[in-house]
Amino acid sequence: MLKLYCLACLAAVASAAVLPPPWADPLQNPCALEKSGGWQLLYWPEDKKCYRIFQRGYPCPETMELVPRPDRKGSAECACPPGSARSVRDSRCHQLFRMSDTPCDDGQYFAPGPEREDRERWGTCEDPVPCQDKDQLFWPKDKRCYRKYSKGPCTEGQLLIASAYNDIIGDCACENVPELKSYFWAPAGTCHEHYTTGPCQERGGVFLPGGQCGCDPSLPHYHNGTGKCYQLGGIGPCPAGHQFLVPSGGNKAECACKEGYVKWFGDGACYRPYTRGPCAAGNMYSVNTTATGMAVGCVEVPCTAGKLYFPGGKGCHRVGTQGPCPSGQIVLFQDTVKTSIEGISYLGMCGCANNPDSSSSFYSTSYVGGDKTLTCKPAPSTSARKLDGSANAKRTEAQQDPCGHRRGTIAWADLTCKQLYMQGPCEPGEWVVPDRGKGTRKGRGWKIGKCECRPGYTVATTAEGRTVCQPPAVSLAKFLNTNATPTAEGQLQLQQDNNQDANDQSLQDQDAIRIQR
Repeated sequence: MLKLYCLACLAAVASAAVLPPPWADPLQNPCALEKSGGWQLLYWPEDKKCYRIFQRGYPCPETMELVPRPDRKGSAECACPPGSARSVRDSRCHQLFRMSDTPCDDGQYFAPGPEREDRERWGTCEDPVPCQDKDQLFWPKDKRCYRKYSKGPCTEGQLLIASAYNDIIGDCACENVPELKSYFWAPAGTCHEHYTTGPCQERGGVFLPGGQCGCDPSLPHYHNGTGKCYQLGGIGPCPAGHQFLVPSGGNKAECACKEGYVKWFGDGACYRPYTRGPCAAGNMYSVNTTATGMAVGCVEVPCTAGKLYFPGGKGCHRVGTQGPCPSGQIVLFQDTVKTSIEGISYLGMCGCANNPDSSSSFYSTSYVGGDKTLTCKPAPSTSARKLDGSANAKRTEAQQDPCGHRRGTIAWADLTCKQLYMQGPCEPGEWVVPDRGKGTRKGRGWKIGKCECRPGYTVATTAEGRTVCQPPAVSLAKFLNTNATPTAEGQLQLQQDNNQDANDQSLQDQDAIRIQR
């Protein structure tokens, strides 16, 4: 019912705002003429009958579902449901990254296979890669290793344990069993890492072995100034831009600037150099190493729009050009700076262009200052450039405006084009908006986008020191918690309600993806 309701909402919005989906057009889909829910039906050419969209089984094979066919509008085809793929061993659809109920051999997991021209999603059986550290487990979805009994890639309230099918592969779970007993929080039925904030509501307490919240002066998490305990790596009792960490050779955590940040003694906070930081508009936070130490201060942004700054007398250079970079590399924006929190960085970096292995950015991971050991994909030969002159001209034009002045789009910091008012490359709770303070200064003809909290969301700092956009429901819950002490039953009900909201949102996201597919 939820899936059909979401489809109805999307169809209603589409009919009011833009064109309806192709399968809702009677000229392309005769099933749309049905009086009762015609927009939910798809035409099956083989028997010339109508079937409900996303229906699993007949006329499709048992494990497949009916979806719109993109190349023949209004018609249908069979495809594996999201999160699954077909196996060449039995031609059935199986859930990806599973070890049970798959055609794979014992100890293997079912993984996505290479893309094929027929658009069909196929999977393959793969062997897990053992982690070098015996206390870590392999996670198939990203092929990385995570520490056992840590949250790792799991959802909130679950921890990583060894899979029942292969003891080197991780699985997310939370049960009141001997293995997880010391991590189990009985009031909400959730599991949390030791010495983290976990489920502890009162600030200054950490989750201790045995499932209790508390603080002890003997712990390295103890802060003498406040007499409370804080999670290591988070902001703790520190000013902005700091982390609460145990220094090398120490036994008690202290406040220290986050990596890549420098302290500004004007307000005691730490800022990333070459961003605006604590400075006035049109200035940047300058950090220079001198013979007597480090000099910090606010200076006017030295570069015109479209150019980035390279310290050490290297000057300003336009993005996309070689500038002061080694042969084969170009000037890029810093891809590690989160502009919605830290502001745009005026510092340039060198790296490769158009790396096909990068899934998150048009550019590859790059290195500030130009790493001569970085090997970039070679540029095409002179003859190839002559044959592809028009394409080169388009690329040059794209550097001036990656979006080509298309409405509803905005240029991104890596010279790609992003859709406005969508999540895109932003974090949950954020969306892409124009950076209204950038893009028109000193003659630039196009704007740069940035991430910003969606309307109704508020900026908040997690226990780990990350800045996130918090949904209204969370803010309301925190407000209520500060005005009343909920019972254990109340905490459990709140956790269940939050989990249900998360599941409902996940189902809505899946349905939206299916419609776009």
